[in-house]
Amino acid sequence: MRLRHVVSMAVAAAMVGLVSVPVQARVLERPSAQASTKVKGVPTPKEFFGFEMGDEGKLADFDSIKRYFKLIADRSDEVEYQVVDRTTLGNDFPILLMSSKHNLKRVNQVLDINKRLSDPRVMRTEAKRAGTPVDEYARQLAAQSLPVYYIEATIHSTEVGATQSLVNVVHRLSTESSEFTRQVLDNVILLIVPSQNPDGQHLVVDHFNKTAGTDFNRTYPDLYHHYAGHDNNRDWFMLTQKESQTRVRLEQKYRPVAQHYMHQAGTTSPRIWSPPWDEPMSETLDPVVVSASNALGMQAQRDLVAEGKKGSKWNDAYGILWNADVIGHSPFLGTSTWLTEIASARDLAYTYTSDKVLEPADKTLRSVLPYDRKTWSLKQIVEYGEAAAYSGMKTVAGEPKSWLYNNLYLSNRNSETWDGGPYAYVVSADQRDPYALYDMLKIFDFGQVEIDRAASAFTAGDKRYPEGSYILRTNQPMGRWVDQLLRIDKYPDSARKCAQCPLIMPYSETTDNLGLFLGVDVDAVTKPFEATATRVKGIEPVKQQMPAHPGQNGAYVLSPTSYGLGQVIADLQDSAVPTYRAKAAVTVEGRSLPAGAVLVPSKDPKARQVLTKASQQTGLPVYATNAVPKVAAVKLKDDTRVGLIRGANNMPGGWMMWMFDQIGVNYQVVSADDYANLSGRYDTIVLAPGISANTITRGLDPEKNPQEFHWARGVPDGLDKLKQFVEAGGNLVALGSASTTAATSLGLPVQNVTPTNRSTFNVPGALLKHHYDPDVPAAWGMPESWPTWFNNDAAFKVTGDAHVASTYPREDNLLVSGYADGASAIGGAANIATFDVGKGEATIAGGHITFRTWPRAAWTVVTNAMYNGAGQDVTAEQLVSLFR
Repeated sequence: MRLRHVVSMAVAAAMVGLVSVPVQARVLERPSAQASTKVKGVPTPKEFFGFEMGDEGKLADFDSIKRYFKLIADRSDEVEYQVVDRTTLGNDFPILLMSSKHNLKRVNQVLDINKRLSDPRVMRTEAKRAGTPVDEYARQLAAQSLPVYYIEATIHSTEVGATQSLVNVVHRLSTESSEFTRQVLDNVILLIVPSQNPDGQHLVVDHFNKTAGTDFNRTYPDLYHHYAGHDNNRDWFMLTQKESQTRVRLEQKYRPVAQHYMHQAGTTSPRIWSPPWDEPMSETLDPVVVSASNALGMQAQRDLVAEGKKGSKWNDAYGILWNADVIGHSPFLGTSTWLTEIASARDLAYTYTSDKVLEPADKTLRSVLPYDRKTWSLKQIVEYGEAAAYSGMKTVAGEPKSWLYNNLYLSNRNSETWDGGPYAYVVSADQRDPYALYDMLKIFDFGQVEIDRAASAFTAGDKRYPEGSYILRTNQPMGRWVDQLLRIDKYPDSARKCAQCPLIMPYSETTDNLGLFLGVDVDAVTKPFEATATRVKGIEPVKQQMPAHPGQNGAYVLSPTSYGLGQVIADLQDSAVPTYRAKAAVTVEGRSLPAGAVLVPSKDPKARQVLTKASQQTGLPVYATNAVPKVAAVKLKDDTRVGLIRGANNMPGGWMMWMFDQIGVNYQVVSADDYANLSGRYDTIVLAPGISANTITRGLDPEKNPQEFHWARGVPDGLDKLKQFVEAGGNLVALGSASTTAATSLGLPVQNVTPTNRSTFNVPGALLKHHYDPDVPAAWGMPESWPTWFNNDAAFKVTGDAHVASTYPREDNLLVSGYADGASAIGGAANIATFDVGKGEATIAGGHITFRTWPRAAWTVVTNAMYNGAGQDVTAEQLVSLFR
């Protein structure tokens, strides 16, 4: 989506084993007075900030932390401070590189070697030239390089302890000369990301500091990532956000062998959790990478226990290796990812106290040293975070060549010989939505997938494909990632602790099928085939030729079958070009276009210019006719004003803001003050998923939050005001769980029939079979059948007059991809329906069809509902006269 407003060779005896474990338990050296100081003039954190990291009620702000890191980098030749990007809100995205002076001088050489190690084809070519067996050549090359160890803090910005602990980590590594620091800095290159969400660090910590000494709540009350909030670590395959893209570029450039994500969990969670991971595991993941992740976590457990840090636990949580939204991109590059989850304190930085032992637990193999105290402090969070960071660094630094050989060479070599997926995925050039094809291929291109385009027609899997079709083979370095994102997911029955144990429900969703989400037909071809093809270099929209000008009484026409149409309509509205939607099928240039086709008067001098640009940006074809079709239509309201009700800290609303901003929707977030005159401010109001009656009527307490958040305060009669808005002619669109809010508030004739007993009905994030009625305006342009997203959402029995746009078929098995149990219970129920309410109308979608922007094929429904419902009906005769 576009942004409108955005060496000599030395043979080394490197071991193939992942991580060797010494017989004697190790205790990581802690900073001590006995360690010599190697850099003069660097103040301690306490000297610089005025307090120690972890002091009660004290948080160092991110600007001060950046200044501290810059100061250290200026005074140490073993630290580099870089700003590698700008964030969504325009803040610096800083990183630190730390290693010995000699290593930092040869970073580019190290990165070049590591990139070559990661490509088995390069290894074979170089090994053949050197006359050396390829495995031995890889060991020799690894001996000349260094592994990169990546550590990242506060992607979730209320998990403040990690960034604070990294202040101590950076100070120690840059100033202390000890056996530990020398081993780490001599043997690895550390890539430190002090915050993966700098915007949130500014918002959360600055708010905490500004509210000190007041009666206001200390925790920032709204989304701490402008769009994604806490969902920003769920953007790891769509890669929509700037910060997600920055991370992937870092991963692709530095190719770390290990990544440590520093998180925090609830106050009563284990004091610290680390891998080994829980079930299930995706078949696409390389076992070398996963076993090394588990080894990192177990070594951290060992080190924490050796230091006497109680409450460390592993397994029984975080089964996040099933889907790409939490697996991420890096494991497919050869990176072993591991995380630590440390329990949080009270109000971010104050000691949490209970009347009983926190997280009481028996001594078990998964919790060998249980926590036995009733309090937990920020100081402990910082100390536990440091200990885990030092453990991971030392584990990799202890066997650098082994990590390079295993993770970069072996895992990527395995990808070539892996036979877990089909031979290739083929994407026909003939797609009903060329913009969706463009969107999908952009993601694969950004992920450095090798994409081939057919130079002529070919046959694969007994099917004929036209010239221009795309081929994504799985026997390539990123082939496993391709399979992860395009396979039909079948949640494994093996996700159990034992054969008789219950199925482990997923930590996250159960499918990430990119083609089905975007509305692209993709075929898995199991057997090799021949095709003349060229490698794609850069993805662009399909090039379309604008038709000749159809004359003053003619019309430009666009098919409604692409979700890119929302952008075209927004462009037309921006330029005040009148826009119409045909209520029935029309024939233009010999093509029959379904109901909902966009009709634009060619006499408007701006129309051709706007449509030419929009077509270039979306790849959508524009047709022309010298006489407007004689068909009833809806005239879209000029410059349709959209209000988005999202409330504070509502992530679905944040994702909708992102989509609106990419498309260019003329919208504003509805403020509490707006309820006094909703009709005067908005033509359409959208209720984001998650909006409940309490969100509207109670909202944020203005006594507990500063003035800047009073827009989200409650409006006691807000639901009545909303109903009055619709009855007076307004248009309401309610999505996901907000559909039940709207149904109750407006008295719509529907009944939610989704069972609530999860032992008999459970669809925790999957794609289900779904039928559309494309003659109903809300479903204009949709295919008669396409899977829809479902996450134990509402499904409706309609008991009165309604225009039902979509339903779930009456079948025993509704599952298309993911996991579903008992889904047949909603067979025959409606998902999307439109109702007349007074002079206005309301469209509800029980399913969360905008979930994290994933199911974009359904965005067409949102476009239809937002604009059609605010428009005005015109007869065929009126339409003809309006085009003259």
